[in-house]
Amino acid sequence: MTETPTSEGAATQAKGQSRGRTAAMWALLVVAGLLLLLTSFAIWVNRVALNTDAFTATSSELLADDAIRGAVATRAVDQLYEAVDVQAEVEDQLPDDLKSLSGPAAAGLRQLSYEVVDRALEQPRLQSLFATAIEQAHKTLVNVLSGGGTVTDTSGGIVSLDLSQIVLEAADRIGIRSQVEDKLPESVGKVEILRSDQLNTAQNGFELLKTLAWVLPFLTLVAIGLAVWVAKDRRRAVRGAGIVILVIGILGLIASRLTGTYLVDSLVADTETRTAAENTWSILTDALRSAFRSLTLLGILIIVAAALAGPARWALGARKWLAPALRNRLWGYLALTAVVLILLAASATLDFARFVFILLVLLLGAAFIETMRTKALHEFPDAAMPAFVGETRERIGAWWGQARDAISAPRQTAEPTDVASRLANLAELHARGELSDEEYAAAKAKVLAGS
Repeated sequence: MTETPTSEGAATQAKGQSRGRTAAMWALLVVAGLLLLLTSFAIWVNRVALNTDAFTATSSELLADDAIRGAVATRAVDQLYEAVDVQAEVEDQLPDDLKSLSGPAAAGLRQLSYEVVDRALEQPRLQSLFATAIEQAHKTLVNVLSGGGTVTDTSGGIVSLDLSQIVLEAADRIGIRSQVEDKLPESVGKVEILRSDQLNTAQNGFELLKTLAWVLPFLTLVAIGLAVWVAKDRRRAVRGAGIVILVIGILGLIASRLTGTYLVDSLVADTETRTAAENTWSILTDALRSAFRSLTLLGILIIVAAALAGPARWALGARKWLAPALRNRLWGYLALTAVVLILLAASATLDFARFVFILLVLLLGAAFIETMRTKALHEFPDAAMPAFVGETRERIGAWWGQARDAISAPRQTAEPTDVASRLANLAELHARGELSDEEYAAAKAKVLAGS
């Protein structure tokens, strides 16, 4: 004989199921958050770090930074002095009685060269050389990583940034290019990027990031969708998604900063170069930080939207206030259009990932408008427009009507149309002597004749 479950047992079972669904919801949201964090980094690497056009476009921004430009100038001059005996070249150009001054002259010239080359890097010619060097190095790097080339295509199994032309320009600026150009070794100005023994790891990482940049966004959306579907209260699930997105946005900003600090600490020792490295990382990761700031804003908007749809007294009041406006979908969608246009205008890069983000905002915004409209009109079917809103709208309508009538109405002449007024004006002009007796008589006759 089976026992019939009591109402208390059924309530306990239902409560247990509710807790299980809540736990499953938060587990899925946490997974979605981790996927979102990885997605942001993968998309940034794919669209900026491994995109030659986007990467090269930052060259002007890099040289616009004083610390970076100074570091490039310092390296060019130092490499020049290390590659050739500048003191000997200066000594050859001095008269015999002044050759003893070649040492101080070379040292003084070196100090002056730092500033001269720094200023030269502000000019289009050297900036173009720098951009070309970055573009060529990046193309070679991406070609090797994607398997389109081999390490033997590079010099000595090394992918490097070639700043030799800038070193030559440095020699030209200080007046010794013709003396040292043929003496510079092939390695001068080369900055190592990738060695042959790092190739396999780098290629595997490259392929993984390319795949993740496409797969992770869809997995993230699926995880969020499952979390909303599993949850007993979908409004709370949406709010939870907003909280997770907000947290990921903040964590991403912190992570990008900590990553930059770690890389700079690992690769740079001296203070001057450290500042340049920090600024370089900041410029290169500007798009990444922008993505995390967008996620932070999106999370806040989702949390606010979920709260507006909730049972709180202030939310109920807000829906009551919005109910008259929500009767016409036009106002809500005009506001959503304005938000989308602002996002488009504020986007430095309009690529696939950015369009996906804006599309997501558009879809969520449309869902929010329809949800709020359904709830508000159901709760307040007879809600009237607040007095001050109605008065404002009436005043705007009246002003617009007057302006439209004024534009469409024919212009009135400045001359008085009343005969008596026109005769009075003529008499006044005659009295002041501005009209002669003959002119006054002729004008008076025209007025009386109706012309």
